[in-house]
Amino acid sequence: MRSLLRGVTTVILVALFPAVGVGIGSNLSTHFRNLFLYNEVLTIVQHRYVDKQDPSKLILASIQGMLRSLDPHSHILNKLMSQQLRQDQRGSFYGVGIQFDIIGGILTVIAPIEGTPASKVGLLAGDRIIKINGQDARGITTIEVIKKLKGPKGTKVTITVQREGVPEPLVFTITRAKIPTASVPYYFMLNDTIGYLRLTRFAETTANEMRKGIHALEKEGMQEMILDLRYNGGGLLSQAIAVSDMFLDTGLPIVSTKGRTPNSNQTVFAGKGAKLPHMPVIVLIDDGTASGAEIVAGAIQDNDRGLIVGTRSFGKGLVQSVIQLPHDWTLVLTTARYYTPSGRCIQKPYSQYGMGYLAETKEEKKEDHAIYRSRAGRKLTGGGGIHPDVVVKYTELGRGFEKLHRKNMFTLFGLHYAAMHRHLSHDFSVTDEMISEFIAFAAKNGVQVTKKELMGDKGQYVKTYIKWRIVRSLWGNKEAAKTFTAVDDQVQKAIELMPEAREMLEQSYLPSLKHGAEPAASPQAGSEAASRMHPLDMLL
Repeated sequence: MRSLLRGVTTVILVALFPAVGVGIGSNLSTHFRNLFLYNEVLTIVQHRYVDKQDPSKLILASIQGMLRSLDPHSHILNKLMSQQLRQDQRGSFYGVGIQFDIIGGILTVIAPIEGTPASKVGLLAGDRIIKINGQDARGITTIEVIKKLKGPKGTKVTITVQREGVPEPLVFTITRAKIPTASVPYYFMLNDTIGYLRLTRFAETTANEMRKGIHALEKEGMQEMILDLRYNGGGLLSQAIAVSDMFLDTGLPIVSTKGRTPNSNQTVFAGKGAKLPHMPVIVLIDDGTASGAEIVAGAIQDNDRGLIVGTRSFGKGLVQSVIQLPHDWTLVLTTARYYTPSGRCIQKPYSQYGMGYLAETKEEKKEDHAIYRSRAGRKLTGGGGIHPDVVVKYTELGRGFEKLHRKNMFTLFGLHYAAMHRHLSHDFSVTDEMISEFIAFAAKNGVQVTKKELMGDKGQYVKTYIKWRIVRSLWGNKEAAKTFTAVDDQVQKAIELMPEAREMLEQSYLPSLKHGAEPAASPQAGSEAASRMHPLDMLL
């Protein structure tokens, strides 16, 4: 921080230059007074505050406070955080290849990523990492895990693990390699005709991953699609546009952005590239569906290309520019709002410091919302977020379930049971005896619940949830997802609604291509327009 902010004088001088360019007289005088007031307060704090303070940290806190006063999404990143952001955008990094959690202060392997160094040396789900390069790892933080396990390609890291059922610690030396971070982590067929794709974020590789997944499912007979955007928090604008472009015919609008600078005011239309066949599509959303994912859902809904099922989305309709600053600092600044093709602004209201932003999303308030129209004339609800065509809320579970979930008992039991049954048959079922074993396991770990409190009237759901945790530990996320779809109310409703999605495709979307009005502006290819409108450093 000292290298970036070398003193208060530097801060004042940097701030003065724009003031000289924008005005004179009272405005400039006020600007000067405020800067000198800031300088005076900082100097007094440095010399007279009861405890000695680092001026660099105080200045950084000032910058952070300034950005927080704008909106919940503008912020400044240090070198490590900037590197993490770039890795998230690229869709890969160099490391060992594990999904992990810190449970009870212990770094725990949730699953080794298939084909990575961790998988190849034999790390297993449930392994508890107690040392990294000989240093005690108990009490480690997530930031420290990233620092210690990520590193240059070809370098080595030695870890010591405790494995359930093995009396002595195991030592592994792992050579770091490129680890892909898939934005389409899995896809599979739900039945003979319906394919399911899970899209978790928008990175540089997302559009290609989508094409690969769609092509693979078409080979398996996919004629209808469920696209799962639940808890997709967004990512690169260009990739959200590219994914939308796959579903929409040439010339249909995808998204508009509006800001203070000329290049922030643009509309992007679908281009002439390869398109998804005209098959029915249903998109799943929830209150974790945000930003770029809302662009995709909004473009599909507004153009009558598919149905939206789930709960109201998060409502983040802001675009951030990523601006490189000196000395490896990065400014993430909101520079535009985005709008769906019907003109809906997705941004929900938020208080000055972002407090209540999530609460607003959770409450699903019933205030009056403006009504918009889709391309074929369907009513669409405005007021922030994407409102689903069919609302399906998550399964309500009892207090016993919630108590166990908060204490990570399902995760811990899944890891424990998998460690004790490495050769379990893929078609196993969770029996009443296993439920009793789970309750006893929870009690041993300090969480007391009765069978009635746990199961309530959702016995099959609870059994499937436990099976999902075990399957994830043994065979990974894809097999676990296949297991859980059987009790996933939103997935099951989407399957039920597929005939309606087909009817809308045939009676609304396809006729609108023949008889609908042409876009006001000349169509631009989605991918080309994205690169002209916003470079890859635009986030949502």
